[in-house]
Amino acid sequence: MSLRNQLGILLGVALLASAASAVFHPKRPAWFFVESPEVLRWQIDVEKARALLASDEVLLVDARSRSKYEEGHLPEAILLNQQEWGDLMFQHMDRLQDAMRQTVIVYCDGNDCRKSQEVAQQLRELIGLDPVFVLKGDWRELDSR
Repeated sequence: MSLRNQLGILLGVALLASAASAVFHPKRPAWFFVESPEVLRWQIDVEKARALLASDEVLLVDARSRSKYEEGHLPEAILLNQQEWGDLMFQHMDRLQDAMRQTVIVYCDGNDCRKSQEVAQQLRELIGLDPVFVLKGDWRELDSR
């Protein structure tokens, strides 16, 4: 048997073993990224957020930086970000206390923005607000309510 044939057989056996491991291994990695159920539970898409805004009192929280907030934000949205958490909490204390009886929607710059998830989690855990949703989508789509 030639060296080329031996290498081909070895490569074929290795590929077969790796394919079987990828399919049948009990601790195989996910083939795609899956959000945790805890994260998905608190996400709200633009359409549902629009419906909620039309039918109920909602507190909107902008989790972006102050400069981006000043460039543009949703009407009546308060600025509450990680960088200025303490100062902004004090500044918006009355609005946050009123929100104890309201739904809260936190947004930042799109689907992959972690800032809004972090701020929403802090509002739930530290302040006790419930429910606090994270907008999945572009906040500018809500601006045309």
